Amino acid sequence: MSTTTARPVSAGSAPATVTRALVVTEARRMLRNPVPWACLALSVWALWTVRPEPGEWPGSSYESIVPAVTPLLFGISVAVAVPFHRARHDVAPAAPVPEVRRTLARLLAALPLVAMTVAYAVLVAWRERDLGGLWLGMEPGRTTEAFHTTAELSQLVVLALVAVALGAALGRRTSRLVALVPALFVLWFVVSVYWLFGMPSVTPFSVIQVQPVHLPAGTPATDPLSLPSDWLLVGSPHTTGGGWERQWVSAALAWWHDVWLLGIAALLLAVAWPRPGRRVLLAAGVVLAVAGVVGQQVVIP
Repeated sequence: MSTTTARPVSAGSAPATVTRALVVTEARRMLRNPVPWACLALSVWALWTVRPEPGEWPGSSYESIVPAVTPLLFGISVAVAVPFHRARHDVAPAAPVPEVRRTLARLLAALPLVAMTVAYAVLVAWRERDLGGLWLGMEPGRTTEAFHTTAELSQLVVLALVAVALGAALGRRTSRLVALVPALFVLWFVVSVYWLFGMPSVTPFSVIQVQPVHLPAGTPATDPLSLPSDWLLVGSPHTTGGGWERQWVSAALAWWHDVWLLGIAALLLAVAWPRPGRRVLLAAGVVLAVAGVVGQQVVIP
């Protein structure tokens, strides 16, 4: 007669198993939510409507690519806000799963939504190459083969982390679920109006950063042929009489902006995080946000 010997269970295996089960359960609920899928379809549609057109303002198609992700970010925030709002209901103090572990499980469950944004960023890169490039500048300084850099495309993924953190923060702190959707819609709409943050002094503080940045290049009397040949020039409608501006694209600016966004995400997570560990998130968020802004200010000419 054979006997079986019970395997010893390590002290950390049970909590890990519980966390894994919570992550799977919450991930299924988020992925069953139709809002992020509908918003993904809307972002893909917006992406497909962007194409260079004769007579367009130089760079308008290039500028329209990044804001097209806004519906997807809104959908991610809504999908994350629902389970975090459900967490507002108190659990018995003697519950076997502590609040910190439940919060961590909900955040990990949102990773498939972030992966969705990674796939969208890859689609953006493919779409630009399928179009043969986008247009920047005007004669004599112009290109018809402009592509977003890896740094600019990485912003889409970091923005997904901000969307998760924003949904968690508002979901955890908003008393009424019915108020979440309008609040998230207004917030993402405002940050998607990219021309509000187009000035070099303001663009480091933007959420959705859209390049190129417009920098002064010359007065109306300046001969454009006397300017550096690698400058992407446009006639400026912003100065009296119309001067010259250069459309400036920088991968370094985009990387530092990612650091700024990570700081914003950490600060938002601190709002949703239980009291233990909140100070660490606040400190990390402040450090990253300050470093990101300073880095961008240094990079901008």
